[in-house]
Amino acid sequence: MKKFILFLLILSFPLSINLFAQNNGNNLSLQQPEVSPDTLIQAPVKEDSLFYAADSVSYYQILEQINLYGNTEIRYQNFVINSDSIILNLKTNRAYSNGNTVMKDGEQILLGSNVVYDIETQTGIMEDGVSSMDKSFYSGKQVRKIDVDTYDVDDCNFTTCEYAEPDFWFSAKQVRIYNKDKIVGKNVVAYVNHLPIFYFPFIIIPIHRGRHPGFLIPVPGYNVVDGKFLKDIAWYYPYKDYADIIVSFDLYEKTGWKAALNLNYLQRYYLNGYLDAAFQKKITDMQTYNDWSVRANHHQELGNKATFDLNIDFVSNKRIWEGSSDINESLAQTITSSVSYRQPLLTSYLNIGSTYTEDLINDRASISLPTATFSLPSRPVYEIFYHPERSPDAWWSNISYNYNVRFDHIGLMNAPHRDFLDYIWANEPDPENPDYLLTQHNAGIKHQLGLSYSWKALGWLNFQHGLTYNEAWFDRDKNGNKWVRGNDYYAYTNTNFNVYGVRTFQDGWLKSIRHLLTPSASFSLSPDFSKNSKFYSFGGIYLSNSNKSANLNLSLDQRWQIKYGNDNKKINDLIGLRSGISANLVKKDHPFGNISHSAYFRPGSFNLGTLHMPGTKYKLDKISLAYSAQYSLYHNPYQMHLLDWKPTNQYFSQALTLTGSAPYEKYFIREKNKIFDPYQTTDTLQVFAEDITALGGQDNWRISLSHDLSASKSLADPVSQNIRLDSTFKITQNWSVSYGNYINLKTGKMLYQTLHIIRDLHCWKIDLSYSRRNEYWEYKIALFNVVFPDALRFQTHDSRRS
Repeated sequence: MKKFILFLLILSFPLSINLFAQNNGNNLSLQQPEVSPDTLIQAPVKEDSLFYAADSVSYYQILEQINLYGNTEIRYQNFVINSDSIILNLKTNRAYSNGNTVMKDGEQILLGSNVVYDIETQTGIMEDGVSSMDKSFYSGKQVRKIDVDTYDVDDCNFTTCEYAEPDFWFSAKQVRIYNKDKIVGKNVVAYVNHLPIFYFPFIIIPIHRGRHPGFLIPVPGYNVVDGKFLKDIAWYYPYKDYADIIVSFDLYEKTGWKAALNLNYLQRYYLNGYLDAAFQKKITDMQTYNDWSVRANHHQELGNKATFDLNIDFVSNKRIWEGSSDINESLAQTITSSVSYRQPLLTSYLNIGSTYTEDLINDRASISLPTATFSLPSRPVYEIFYHPERSPDAWWSNISYNYNVRFDHIGLMNAPHRDFLDYIWANEPDPENPDYLLTQHNAGIKHQLGLSYSWKALGWLNFQHGLTYNEAWFDRDKNGNKWVRGNDYYAYTNTNFNVYGVRTFQDGWLKSIRHLLTPSASFSLSPDFSKNSKFYSFGGIYLSNSNKSANLNLSLDQRWQIKYGNDNKKINDLIGLRSGISANLVKKDHPFGNISHSAYFRPGSFNLGTLHMPGTKYKLDKISLAYSAQYSLYHNPYQMHLLDWKPTNQYFSQALTLTGSAPYEKYFIREKNKIFDPYQTTDTLQVFAEDITALGGQDNWRISLSHDLSASKSLADPVSQNIRLDSTFKITQNWSVSYGNYINLKTGKMLYQTLHIIRDLHCWKIDLSYSRRNEYWEYKIALFNVVFPDALRFQTHDSRRS
């Protein structure tokens, strides 16, 4: 109930959204006055005359029959017959062909013999017919056209294999083909290399390309916990040109059922988003649970650069994600929902929004309802008084101002049971500890105004001086006073400059080294604001409550850049090193803070060339090696000495990636089915796409290894240490393998691993995957056709906890 209340609150944000509003003028039907047709723009009239041609034509008046011999052709509308000889009966309006015949019915091409065709009804019969449609082939002892786009085939063979001798096919006594829609067959036998391997009493193969409504193929399976199950019993519906809807159902023998709704939509330049909702009835030995989840995202352009964004993520209980293949769901500990509106204002934007975050582990939540921010970026002060065509060349032109304002209402809810007022405004004390609030709300507004002045001395020394003032208004303070205000302010000055040197080399691989040095110093001065400790700090509303301070920050940035090779390749940031220290100059005891150091090494990737395997023709091309590393640590200046710097909070990470390609030769090249090539126009775009695919299929392989560790004192005794491996290989022309894992080296425990194997069977593919994280494991097996991957798919999977 509490999440339902919050769900209504988020949706009640004062904006209206027309998700599926679309005006379709094609549906209008109005009575129009009669006008004379414009012959210049009039659409071509559909040809309704019978055309025939041949090398020799004879006409029999008594029989009302025309005999055509040699290179014959009959054309009626979109239908064409070519044969050695054709008899045309004018009484019955039927055509009879003898011998080999080519029929073209629109885009459909049929090859056979002894055709009988009714010109008026556009139906007919062909013996020993063969046809091609959408990268597939079918043949039959007799092919009958019984409707405009419907064919019946006796003793039919159907395949998507492009070879002249196909690897597989389906054979059936009776088949009905709905052109560009589906194939329906009875008593179907699947053959692989002339070996019958499966029998289907009834089969439907969708061949409709593009978006169209229909049922999707479910996934059967079995595991010890759920028993037998059938997942993704789903119905798909496309809404107009920009939305897809899937309603699905999972049925489990022992543990109940789950229903889900999935919606994706996109209308370019206007809106986009998705909605995923699910309800699950979970049956266990102890009791039955009813759990639900709602996840949605919506973005909408409202005109004049205004935008609206909505993100919803709610669950009744984390149980609904048990067994999810999404690792982010299964490991999630918090969920966040938000709504925001952005509107141009002056030279910036006004942002209004709300955010809700829930801790799924500890049953805690926080809400900001609402939050509003507005920021004026830094602008010259003189623009307030006048607007010259270009910036004045005067010292005062570098004086700038900026302004920010923020409103926040924040609620922190630790009570396990929450009602409507807990989300709006309620401060509920803990019965066991009156000084602690189970539910606490705070509201406030913070203003920030800044002035700055920038200038450059001697042409290379940069200075910036500034003053920042903050003022906040609170609904109450910690003493119980209502509607209180406070402020803080500080002044600062910054300076930095760049020094660099270049060393060049005449000989060798290394051409030059460039060292860039950037010293920086900043100083800020702030009075005593310890009195501000009576104010709350929440969201973006806070004030400084520190004592008087005069903070000095010193840092030194160094970067090394190189040029190498005959073509002078560059690595802009090969090595970087940053060191810094801060001090509070008014502090008498130990004014200096920790010294920090951070470094990185980024050589990028290097081409290692080609590796030839000794004694074989096998080779690895385009081998490339990439490496990167970074390291950071701190020192306490009052504890370190020359021989022992006593490093603390050390962190080190590195990544190594090796990539390349392994081209394979095809030793058994088979002839493709070219029976229809003489009768088709070559699709140059398709040929070009296939050539590009062949060039791009370099069978890339990749091994990536990353390692990180952190230590409080010594790297030899890390607090945490992890290693991660991601790899992809193509073992042969038809076998590819991917493997990855994530290991906690400190405990020796493997947190996650996955194995993915793909076997290319030319017309088909086998996809096997296995994943394991903690005590949960899952495997999936799928066999699918390459041309019709959704229609011709057989799959199963299983999952459980160890």
